[in-house]
Amino acid sequence: MGRYTVAVTTRMLKKGYLNVRNFVAHLLLGALFALCGVGAAKADTTSTPSPKPAPTADVIKISGNARAFYFTRTNKFNCDSAGVGAGSIPQCNAAAFNVGGKLQAEYQFGTSPWIIGATYFAAEPFGANGNNPGFNPRVDNTLPGYALSLLGEYYLQYKNKYVNAQTGKELINTPWAGPSDSRIVPTVYQGTLLQGSVTRNLTLGAMYMARFRHRVTSTFDSNTLLTSCATVNPTGKVPGVVGPPFPAPPVAGNIPVPGDPCNPQRTTKGFLLFWGSQKLGANATLNLYNYNIYDLINLTHADIKYNYAPKSPMNPFVAAQYIAENDTGAAYLGTVHNHTFGMQISASFGKNVDLAFSLNAMPHELYVTTKCGLGPGGVFGGIKGGAVAGAPAGTIYCYGGSVASPYSDSYATDPLYTTTISQGLADVHKPGDAQKISGTFQTSNHRFKAIVAKAWYGYSLPVSGGTDARQELNVDVQYFFNPVDPKKTYHGLSIRHRYADRTQTGSPFDFKYNRTQLEFSF
Repeated sequence: MGRYTVAVTTRMLKKGYLNVRNFVAHLLLGALFALCGVGAAKADTTSTPSPKPAPTADVIKISGNARAFYFTRTNKFNCDSAGVGAGSIPQCNAAAFNVGGKLQAEYQFGTSPWIIGATYFAAEPFGANGNNPGFNPRVDNTLPGYALSLLGEYYLQYKNKYVNAQTGKELINTPWAGPSDSRIVPTVYQGTLLQGSVTRNLTLGAMYMARFRHRVTSTFDSNTLLTSCATVNPTGKVPGVVGPPFPAPPVAGNIPVPGDPCNPQRTTKGFLLFWGSQKLGANATLNLYNYNIYDLINLTHADIKYNYAPKSPMNPFVAAQYIAENDTGAAYLGTVHNHTFGMQISASFGKNVDLAFSLNAMPHELYVTTKCGLGPGGVFGGIKGGAVAGAPAGTIYCYGGSVASPYSDSYATDPLYTTTISQGLADVHKPGDAQKISGTFQTSNHRFKAIVAKAWYGYSLPVSGGTDARQELNVDVQYFFNPVDPKKTYHGLSIRHRYADRTQTGSPFDFKYNRTQLEFSF
């Protein structure tokens, strides 16, 4: 009856009952109706209870995307150059076209927190890359240039506003193991995760991922990008070709195994991760991650971001990161001992322009050893510095200190502030430092975005010929054809082009990368 009283009074006001006496009289009349209703409710002890609300129907959510990619990779020399001889892996100018994407379905059981989900991934070049594109060095198979078809995700999830638990094959997003989604299909992992809100400002989580799927294969394997055969086709092996046009020997993996020119993988047990995120007041957030990547490394990652003037129109912030690594277990990568530091400052200039300056440094370490290089008993990223005077024969100095990234190596998708489109400190396997300047322009309606960045890398080691200087220019532009709500996932058509222009002192010396992507998200 209370709702009825409010409705009556509101209707009176809308009709212009502004006379105070009439208003008070009608208000008292409404109150009388309410009191009568209360009295009747107290006296009627046999009334039927209110019916329960009907259960919410089960919910099916469908989402996904369709992508068309065209890649070109240009080197200073290619497969036809005199500099490429038998016994070396050719540095070919390469291109690839592919169409693909994903279709995801999630089924929620009414109001229950239980959800089951699955995602199908596919790629099909429709013959655009010729026959057997996986074996052609002129096809850029980092896209890849061949067909893929797989049920990449299927999982069971329990989710409410406090807890999220999930098991199965799934996409995850952590600093050193993420989706690396800059191609047709992303990287996917197999395992179980659990995270929850301990307080309003503290979130804790843990996960164990046993297997990993490279973004250009269809299988989940017990390996990593640093311990598996270098994959350039779905089977992971490339037959050697003797003589022209491509003097291409079998492609080797990263760890030497006698008897197989395409080294079989070193089986690993995946990784265990614990993490936490703590809000420090209103303007700062601290994140801490600890990865135990079995038989390879233990990696600790910490980062903090502080917005020190949130009310300023420049919205400035400063961020810092620290990474520490050591080998563990069987140490299949060899000795790993790394400390990497990073800092970033950024500010807005007007409503549409952001500028940032970033730097990273990973100092070198000196080892006295008998083996300088990747593999058990060696030094990861090591550079030989010469014999050790007075030491037993075969003892050498070895300079190392590079960060090892088993789930993003060669992807250029790691969390270091200075990583660019085609390279980063984690991909070179040498200690060094880097600086990066970047600017972002975005229209007020968010439908056009452009990023321009320039980065410098220096890998300076105290050995003869150890200097390796590189730099890269990036241009990344994107246009959204539909209106954009920055707070929601974009649905509709977009086009994006990324350009990378890299120079370096070693092969391939000059390198240019163009990536054009047409995507429809739904």
